Amino acid sequence: MTDEKRAVAASIFGEALLELVIKNREVSRETLAMLIKEKAEHEQDEDKVLLYWKACSALLGYGENRAALYFVE
Repeated sequence: MTDEKRAVAASIFGEALLELVIKNREVSRETLAMLIKEKAEHEQDEDKVLLYWKACSALLGYGENRAALYFVE
């Protein structure tokens, strides 16, 4: 994974985590995945949408995307 994609992955998780904390919501894999999915549904950039969906899969342990920070190839 490139450094740029690694940074985007970290940003996706970080933004979702901060949003949950700021809104005083429960922080769990499920709530992070739900928030990331909501963001994906409103995103216009197709490349970023794909990263959002891969992030959800990584958080929830689907298929080969089990390692959350290594989901982008």
